[in-house]
Amino acid sequence: MNLRYSTDEQLSNTNGICCCNTSQLEAFVVIGITMIITGVLWEFALFAPIKLVAVFLHEFSHASATWLTCGKVSGIQVNENFGGVTISRGGTRWIILSAGYTGSVIWGSFFILMTWDVSPTRIAAVVFMISCLVTAIALTVQEKRICGLRCAFSLTMRLLIILLGCIPAGLWVLEEKVEMNFHPLRWCMLAIGTICTLHAMYDCIHDVLCKRINNTTQGKSDAVMFAEEVCGSARCWGFLWSLIALSAAAAALFGVTMLSGKCKLL
Repeated sequence: MNLRYSTDEQLSNTNGICCCNTSQLEAFVVIGITMIITGVLWEFALFAPIKLVAVFLHEFSHASATWLTCGKVSGIQVNENFGGVTISRGGTRWIILSAGYTGSVIWGSFFILMTWDVSPTRIAAVVFMISCLVTAIALTVQEKRICGLRCAFSLTMRLLIILLGCIPAGLWVLEEKVEMNFHPLRWCMLAIGTICTLHAMYDCIHDVLCKRINNTTQGKSDAVMFAEEVCGSARCWGFLWSLIALSAAAAALFGVTMLSGKCKLL
């Protein structure tokens, strides 16, 4: 089986970088279509499982920053309202607060960047599958429901999240068993990376730059706490983090284009 994505060497420059080969066009088309579909169907329940996984990645970024700055993490919670909390102690506070929005978009960019070849794509798929499993475990349902429906809702969401994680696994097996001229696992990871990145950017803009700057239901946003505990304005920090998120997404797209575009010099 071919363990590299085809580049269909077409054009090259003095740096040996192909322009618009099959692998690059696949990435552009999948990312573009995913952005359109996500924009149209964003509020639909169809996206609930992957939104919850994106929330977990946001909280895990806080946790990672805590560990890296010698703090301790007591727990991570994700709730059905697409909010979450990381319970931590110690560490460098300004780094921990900054890591949520920026870290989650880095995770999305990571999924995109790793699609440049077969082996990295599979590594990204494993990371995503683990994220789905941990999200299903971390999910908490806070709303009170009648006659056991709360339990049923919680179980259903957990099953849907696990099912989401099974999609890359199924496509991986399909690629192993069936000879194909296209790469469904790569398309899947490109779509997942794009959705996670868009979620992080949307979350930052909607929570901080728009009306939900200090949500009484889900608590204060990271930017509000950062402004209160460090300095500056919450909206300014939200704007800065949005720029960082946009830059990370652009860097991932540029990176996967460069890595999948090498060809022989003419």
